[in-house]
Amino acid sequence: MSEKLAKTICRYAQNKGHKHLRLEKKGNKIVFACGNQEKIDYLHLNENDSNNIAETFRCLVGAADNELFADKHFKIADEKGLISGRATLLPAEEGEKLLITLNSINLQARRLSAIGMNREQQKLLKKALNKKRGVIIIAAKPENGATSTYYSLLNAVRSNKSVYSLESYPSISLPEINTINPRRYGGITAALDKILRLDSDIIGIDADISPEDIKSIWRSAASGRLIIATIAAENAAQALKIIKKTGLSSATINAQLSLLIAQKLFSRSCPKCLRQFDPGKNIKNIIKQRWPLAGDAWPKKLYSNHGCKQCRHHQRLSKTAIFEMMHFLDDGSLAKDYRPLIIDALEKAGLGLINIEDIAAWADTNKKL
Repeated sequence: MSEKLAKTICRYAQNKGHKHLRLEKKGNKIVFACGNQEKIDYLHLNENDSNNIAETFRCLVGAADNELFADKHFKIADEKGLISGRATLLPAEEGEKLLITLNSINLQARRLSAIGMNREQQKLLKKALNKKRGVIIIAAKPENGATSTYYSLLNAVRSNKSVYSLESYPSISLPEINTINPRRYGGITAALDKILRLDSDIIGIDADISPEDIKSIWRSAASGRLIIATIAAENAAQALKIIKKTGLSSATINAQLSLLIAQKLFSRSCPKCLRQFDPGKNIKNIIKQRWPLAGDAWPKKLYSNHGCKQCRHHQRLSKTAIFEMMHFLDDGSLAKDYRPLIIDALEKAGLGLINIEDIAAWADTNKKL
């Protein structure tokens, strides 16, 4: 395996300010290129050292031996922290071509008031965090900010508490938090069993979790712990469906589930060239076709970027998150204050924080943001 070489290549590209990488065989050399056509860096790697690099990325994305793959997410950690992105392995004239897009999101633990939630959302979150037991789920697709929110929540509750964080790829070191790699103990469930024998108040989990792990999370919460965990899901309803597929009863889920947060990242509008505009009926129809309720929540004003030196140079790297909060009443019914992701997205579009065209691209499932 060439995991060390994969880390070196990705870090080299990041240090040069490049997001896109390409590796392919040229004669008896492996050519590594990063950057755009105007300014591109080439490295010729020793074939003896790099002939397994495709297998390394197959392992990182969970692909089978000799399998080609497209747009698969990967994570890898070195002494500087987490490297994440998407990888594609295609056939080439000589062997295979590996395409890598690195994730440019800067992970950090923010104040709860700074992660993009409105006042009502913050109020629901703080109420859930103040409980001594229960489960808080953060649901998002890869590269949509779940880990940043995870660290922000741990940072908010760690004071004077015994906190353990199970992370397959630790990215941030927070004071007063015991970080554990679950792979050292044979997985999440085994690690939880060990932590439950210790003096622990709060347990965080940011790793791939299995159905059995989800059951262990609910058992851990029932023992008197507050559990904060991330799940890879597009929205709160999908995350809840994943939880229910484990076989847990609705009564058991509701008894421990304090809050289910779902989120998605959008490129933040450039404030320098933001102008009010009318997107026309086509964009509105695309969004309403996927979410009919969007018509009743349509903003009175919408904005668009016209292009300027600042937003072109920064390529809209700044991100804004949209959120939805799902929680249940004692009788098991969904709380009436539930608002789906699209409502928060439209509100932020009306404030000029995100562009309505990006929401339309999200609504059109055949397009990528």
